[in-house]
Amino acid sequence: MPIRVIVDRSLLSHVDGYQLTITPGAVTLVGGSPSGCFHGLQTLTQLAQLAAGRARLPCVAITDEPSFATRGLLHDVSRGKVPTLATLKGIVDRLAQLKANQLQLYIEHAFVFEFDPEICGPEDGLTPDEVRELDHYCCDRFIDLVPAVGTPGHMGRILSIPKYRHLAEIEATKPWLTMTWPERARGFTLDCMNPEAHALVQRMWSDVLDAFSSPAVNICGDEPWDLGKGKNREAFTTTGSGVAYVEHLRRIQRFCSTRGRSVMFWSDVLRNYPQLLDEELRKGTVLHWGYDNRADYEATGLFTKTGMKTFVCPGTSGWKRILNAMDLAELNIATFAAAGKRHGAAGLLNTDWGDHGHFNALACSWHGIALGTALAWDADHATGSAFDANFARGFCGLSDSEGLRLLRLTSRHAAQCETWRLFWMPLAEVAKDPSLPDLPTRSESTHYADLAAQWWRQQNQDSAELALACRFSALCDEKLRFAHALRDSPIEPLAIHDWAAGVEAAGRQFAELWQARNKPSGLQDILTALAAAIEDVRIAWRS
Repeated sequence: MPIRVIVDRSLLSHVDGYQLTITPGAVTLVGGSPSGCFHGLQTLTQLAQLAAGRARLPCVAITDEPSFATRGLLHDVSRGKVPTLATLKGIVDRLAQLKANQLQLYIEHAFVFEFDPEICGPEDGLTPDEVRELDHYCCDRFIDLVPAVGTPGHMGRILSIPKYRHLAEIEATKPWLTMTWPERARGFTLDCMNPEAHALVQRMWSDVLDAFSSPAVNICGDEPWDLGKGKNREAFTTTGSGVAYVEHLRRIQRFCSTRGRSVMFWSDVLRNYPQLLDEELRKGTVLHWGYDNRADYEATGLFTKTGMKTFVCPGTSGWKRILNAMDLAELNIATFAAAGKRHGAAGLLNTDWGDHGHFNALACSWHGIALGTALAWDADHATGSAFDANFARGFCGLSDSEGLRLLRLTSRHAAQCETWRLFWMPLAEVAKDPSLPDLPTRSESTHYADLAAQWWRQQNQDSAELALACRFSALCDEKLRFAHALRDSPIEPLAIHDWAAGVEAAGRQFAELWQARNKPSGLQDILTALAAAIEDVRIAWRS
């Protein structure tokens, strides 16, 4: 069957929109741009997959355009996992199928900076050549590859290196490798008043901009926990820290503008200083984020009313968890999409973080990622069981959504507590943790996890990761039971033995799956944490 492809902006109201017409004799695709035609081809491919085994494609007439001009994913490559180039290309391919047009790579230190190779080696980060190859790969699929580099906060690794420690607002007192995951996640904040610190940031961005070709960059600026609490405490007593913070953003913005780049930055600090949003900063894009019940969705309007280009930024709710909190992620993504549409946001940037060693598997995030792209294209897209059915069939190639139902049931504790954090914490601390959920009997709480693990076990890397996450979820439930028992009654020795054996076996499989997708960086931290968790539970039983 002949396929006729036409680019005609006058026929469509959106540059990324398309019209797809299938008749018994021909297929006609009209796009508002080459990217619009590309998105239409994704729909045509999906229709062909659904019609597999039939004599012909269904006759349709589709006119389609996105709710948000920018439809992106931010993927964390700094908190433990550094994906291989092949893995990143696989992510790009899937994002292209889902009609996304931006991928941000979040970098704290996981980039091989040419000005100082001591910061990161090629086995622990992305090399400039890898980024350039990925950049070309993205361009061929109409996806903009954007660097997101953490400053002035979240600079723990760099500011823990002895020669850079003096550039922190509060200096590190121990090496990066001996810090706990919460200490690493909090990081250190740059001394924004120090000219040497300014020079360091400029050298960092110079190397990054040499590798990435995107006209936009994310200079971050979120969570500068120590700002004005250390070296500059007295200096900021009268002026406050907001002026220094905003000047830090302006300084990077000016440098990036000399290289022809526009900037993005997170919203959490700027929303406290609306009076400091001058004309210069308003040229940037604000990324308004929030991930749980505390998210202020309506604050999106605070920025759009100023005329600033604004993206809404939900998350996949996988960080610090074994299995993503699917219901929480769905609520967060859908509510932000609705708020973004209501307030005229220009983009939806979904986020997939990896706090506390990035234990959470990529496969566990794809449901939330796909939902984010679906709602970025159509803010009114169906969620819940209707989306699950489409995701199972169109994305996973499954005949039904039973596996998704089991995953949702297995993830129920992840909505109440950070399951991976509780897994690696000492048992005595877990027993006192206020987020420790009440648990039913063992047979009830592990039933769905065991079923889900069996359901996903066979097929491919994705299903293996999902099966393992379900298995670890059952092991986590068992540890939470130990924590309850620690309060009330002794733990049975046989239960400890079986649990330890299960964690050891799961850890070996975890290492295999990690190495299939990622560089070795961060893996040993996870394996050490699993071994420590086993020993801690054994000690708690003996005592």
